[in-house]
Amino acid sequence: METLNVLAKIKRGKNRYKVFQAIDKPMMPSEIVKKIYGKVSNTHFNIVSRALTELVELKVVRVVNPKDKTGRMYQLTQLGEEVKKTL
Repeated sequence: METLNVLAKIKRGKNRYKVFQAIDKPMMPSEIVKKIYGKVSNTHFNIVSRALTELVELKVVRVVNPKDKTGRMYQLTQLGEEVKKTL
């Protein structure tokens, strides 16, 4: 049941959904921005960063290197993998 609740929250947010779909390996926010929008801009970077924060709170994405302030890497958690399969 939790998987369906999380899936619903991800689908309700256009940006959350795009960012969630873009993560297929450990990635930095700038890589996600390039993958989704084709170029890096501050506006797109802010959108992706906010979506990543929300996805971390939903426990579908985790920070691989939380002690680093720059160059953080994000990847799907086990719950994230399960949710992605149901998409």
